[in-house]
Amino acid sequence: MYRPEHEIPVDGFDPASIPMGSKCRLRLLIDTMPDGSALSFHTVVVRGTRPGKTCLVTGGVHGDEYEGPVAIQDLFDAIDPTTLQGTYVGVPIINATAYTAGTREGGWDHQNLARIFPGSPAGTLSERIAHALTECLIPQADFYLDMHAAGNLYAIKRFAGYQVHDAEMNAVQRAASIAFGCELVWGTSALPGRSLSSAGDKGVPAMYVEMQGEGRLLPEDRTMAFDGIRNVLRYLGMLPGDFPRSARYVFEHTGDEVGHLQVDHTSPTSGLFVPAIRVWDEVKKGQVLGAVRHPDGTILAEVEAMRSGRILFLRTFPRVFSGDFLCYVIEMS
Repeated sequence: MYRPEHEIPVDGFDPASIPMGSKCRLRLLIDTMPDGSALSFHTVVVRGTRPGKTCLVTGGVHGDEYEGPVAIQDLFDAIDPTTLQGTYVGVPIINATAYTAGTREGGWDHQNLARIFPGSPAGTLSERIAHALTECLIPQADFYLDMHAAGNLYAIKRFAGYQVHDAEMNAVQRAASIAFGCELVWGTSALPGRSLSSAGDKGVPAMYVEMQGEGRLLPEDRTMAFDGIRNVLRYLGMLPGDFPRSARYVFEHTGDEVGHLQVDHTSPTSGLFVPAIRVWDEVKKGQVLGAVRHPDGTILAEVEAMRSGRILFLRTFPRVFSGDFLCYVIEMS
């Protein structure tokens, strides 16, 4: 039988107050909605029988990304506190308003939570969510892992990534990203407004993961996300067991807008996007990646690759408006 969670204000949350050797579900209250219901973080905590690091894992920053939330829930169920050294804090769904709407943006203010960190305590609902994560949860962590996916409209090559900071933080973030177990690990320049930006400002090492997406919850993605989070806990010395120590592709790219996927190849016009490539295909600069068609079948525009590399991220929902994102080409060096 489901038992209601214990409710506390988010600014009163302290993982150290959870008894060692226990597991609990909490509802961390952020604000009150117009109908009197609570805007909150549904949170799961496992406190080991021995002291150690605190790892914060979040999912659902966007409301159409499901692999992370389920993996966070599954790992909470699976962890035996007697095997855990430290504290596992999981927030399966950070952005409840977007999750309820099933969309990338918040269902009421239509803001992209992944662009407005650190938020504001007196702002919109999304800004209050960002502020609560930034000020109340991230500072209590020794490491932060933010689980993402491509969402309803896109497919992506699974990868683990981090924002490039100083050498000491980079070493931790890179090793943790490799430990997750993806074939691709990608470090990029710090971009403003992200959850990882807030972690960097607080001095907390952090990484993010992108799962395949397309609004699905594929068994292989669920397994990979579960294993990956557990591997990061192993890397941090919180759980017993080995973890990956190398990845096939490990890159660091820096520069303006590097890592901002949605500003790469965009549609020059509205219509029906018919791709000529698939995720992770190799492409050459100038190669035709696809065409935008009129409803009568006339080709309105062809989209050419702006650089050589591989297709990291691809729009798989065919209807497009002018300016919609189509694909991202990652350079392989």
